[in-house]
Amino acid sequence: MKWEVPMKKLSVCPAPPTRIVTPDGEELSFSNPLPVGEGWELVTVKDETDNDADKAFEVEAGYIWHILSVRVFYTADANAGDRNVAVQLTDNFGLVRDEVRAGAVQAATEVRYYEFGPALADLTGFRDTDWLMTPIPPTWILQPLHHVRVLDQNGVSIGGDDMHVYLRYARRPL
Repeated sequence: MKWEVPMKKLSVCPAPPTRIVTPDGEELSFSNPLPVGEGWELVTVKDETDNDADKAFEVEAGYIWHILSVRVFYTADANAGDRNVAVQLTDNFGLVRDEVRAGAVQAATEVRYYEFGPALADLTGFRDTDWLMTPIPPTWILQPLHHVRVLDQNGVSIGGDDMHVYLRYARRPL
């Protein structure tokens, strides 16, 4: 027996669209591929403390976070060494559960700008001399008391470099 599917039938009967459903069973619009629908609140927080190249943001009790982007403005002091900016997700015990590192390092006295977000190009060199994009998974979701940590992986001058971090996320109550 020969199996044939007429082309006309395929054009008349397209496959049903994929459903996107939140953890509580709410179906989301097809135009919104991220699980940010009703009940989610968009939030931007920042830490602009100077002389601190190790930042952490904690998910408050009773909420979950969906990380949308992390923007870092980094000014390195004169201490020699290559800075390697990374974003880590840690659990409530401080264990690293996921990590994304920037695709290029930063030398002493340089000012650089980093953008971590879903679907960004994975650059291995700075664009326009000072801007670097790095992709993160589109499903970075954290439980209560977990952390987003942004740091210089090499720890060259944690207390001397200026790292300003802007974190965008969606949150909702559990």
